[in-house]
Amino acid sequence: MVAVAQKQIPEAGIMGILNARKDRFGTLSKAPLKYPDLFLFKIPGRTAYVIHQPEMVQHILQRNMLNYQKDQGYKVLALLLGNGLITNADNDSWRKQRKLLQPPFHRESLTNMCRIAVESVEELLKVWKTKEGAEINFTHDMAWLTIDIVCKTLFTSDVSNEQIQMVWRNLNFLNEAATKMASNPWHLPWKWPVPRYVKGRKYIAELNDMIYGIMKRRRQQSNPPNDLLQILLEARYDDGTPMSDEQIRDEVMTVFVAGHETTVNALSWTWYLLKKNPACEKKLFEENKRFAQANPTFADVAQMKYGWCVMNEAMRVYPPVPVIGRAVVTDEEVCGYHLKKNCSTIINIAGLHHHPAHWENPAQFNPERFLNFDLKGDNRFVFMPFGAGPRICIGNNFAMLEMQIINAMLSSRVEMELTSKEIEPEPLITLKPGNGVMVRIKQVEVR
Repeated sequence: MVAVAQKQIPEAGIMGILNARKDRFGTLSKAPLKYPDLFLFKIPGRTAYVIHQPEMVQHILQRNMLNYQKDQGYKVLALLLGNGLITNADNDSWRKQRKLLQPPFHRESLTNMCRIAVESVEELLKVWKTKEGAEINFTHDMAWLTIDIVCKTLFTSDVSNEQIQMVWRNLNFLNEAATKMASNPWHLPWKWPVPRYVKGRKYIAELNDMIYGIMKRRRQQSNPPNDLLQILLEARYDDGTPMSDEQIRDEVMTVFVAGHETTVNALSWTWYLLKKNPACEKKLFEENKRFAQANPTFADVAQMKYGWCVMNEAMRVYPPVPVIGRAVVTDEEVCGYHLKKNCSTIINIAGLHHHPAHWENPAQFNPERFLNFDLKGDNRFVFMPFGAGPRICIGNNFAMLEMQIINAMLSSRVEMELTSKEIEPEPLITLKPGNGVMVRIKQVEVR
């Protein structure tokens, strides 16, 4: 048998690494132009393969996922979130937890979330009506809106506006702190008295006090609401045991981050792109103009076909999570490339979403490309805004439903003008739009 020659992995030199530090998202999204499959980079303390070849991605995230563990970034995230679905590295306990958490994302719960989203958007529009003619930070207002929706979905009405503001402030700070720690292999231990860490621990304690306090009050209720918290409290493993309070807290924190942060950024990028492409915004308005006089319902979402395309295309251009990290457990050859143990594999979602082999004119915002795009089969590893494989985001349907409802109501009831110039993408754990998308509220229709 003739041995097959091993493929050489190209390495990004020092200039490539320096350029990447200046423009991380640009480097990631354009990488396939120079490196069609992957490239290697080395810095003191870390060696990583940056991968944007769909078959390799499928191998790592699905076919042989046991050989690729959560990397250092998830260990940092676990300091903030605990051992929830995102950070749980033990596959057996993760499967049990995933099975237990599936019911809250079934049709009945999504129908209730749709009603909550509509009510929350209506409240926001009443505030915007008082700000006609004023400039606002659209990203900040989407943060308030999505946290309001998440809190009410989790806890029904047992949360105040002050607590919603606290959740947004604390999560925003913790996201930035976690990103700085994850990107620095030599970061100081979390328990050290570094001012940023001290503040971070204080913010986590505030979130914990709120969550545990709501749980305590809930257990004292004789007729509790059937919200996400109640489902978690009543859930039982196969042996009949309930989740511990700590585990429920960890899953609530995970829902806060995963169900808020990525949605805020996706909505912000969507409207930034729509305002840059007025023909697309007009098509979205035409699809949704009937909602100027009537609130959208769960049944209406299936008819929001162009809105579905708009959301997917926005998440293709600016993926909410631009990279996913895994660590190689044992040496392995994947698609002819030798990956070494103890190295990192960085799944370059930004690169996949801009790969010229899979997308025509990838830099162009073109929602119509999704009209006939099959989200199943091999395309699951070409377009993956919610990840892919068994660990795909459990709340992906929740997020899409929420964003389509929000966009339908905004497009039919609000006229706004983009005042931001070009916005630089800021890849933290999620892909943030710089300091936010700024708009001027021109006219708001309130029912």
